[in-house]
Amino acid sequence: MNGLPSIRNNQARQRLLAASDHIRSLRITIVCLLVVVIALCWRNGVLQDIRRVYIPPDLTQGLVTDFETVPAPTIYTFTYYIFQQLNRWRSDGEKDYPQQIYTLQGFLTPGCRAALEADMNEKQSLGELRQRVRTLQEIFGQSYTRQRVEIESSSSWKVWLDVNLVESIGGHPVKNVMLRYPLQVVRFDVDKEVNPWGLALACDETMRPELLTKDDVEQSFRRPGVK
Repeated sequence: MNGLPSIRNNQARQRLLAASDHIRSLRITIVCLLVVVIALCWRNGVLQDIRRVYIPPDLTQGLVTDFETVPAPTIYTFTYYIFQQLNRWRSDGEKDYPQQIYTLQGFLTPGCRAALEADMNEKQSLGELRQRVRTLQEIFGQSYTRQRVEIESSSSWKVWLDVNLVESIGGHPVKNVMLRYPLQVVRFDVDKEVNPWGLALACDETMRPELLTKDDVEQSFRRPGVK
């Protein structure tokens, strides 16, 4: 009989120890969960700060670059692609020109979009858009060279495109000219979902192309003011 209380005391002590161990385990689990939550919050915050790396089309010479540094070939490629799409009127300039401006608005500065809309309205009032089809492509042999991209600052570049502009109305050719467009590109990191490039055309109403002759096309491009 004297041993019964001792046995009960041992059982009570074991239960207390077990409860204490369980509480300790729960505390450790809670601490681990807090660490995980904090780590996830930190990770989500870091992911929101997207670091953009620009890779040029040609890597035959290798590449050493920094975050947010935009190589000249990338600037040229962006300019040519967006400008070509702006001048792609598939069936009717009255519908296609405003549609292209709207579709590409994320790649245009507000000033550029306003200038293009003013140009569109002027052409429309003169009847120059109705059933007009337009295509624009790079002149063969006058593609990218380093001279065609001038670095104005870390956020602004000037680009020269030599293009062949062809237009027709009702299947009848009305224009086939070779032009040199001086265009400006700026950083425009407004909406990464719409514009992953973080760049935009910054045209204005003074943007006027230079008419090229056959002799101009046969010569290597030289940036204006550079001998």
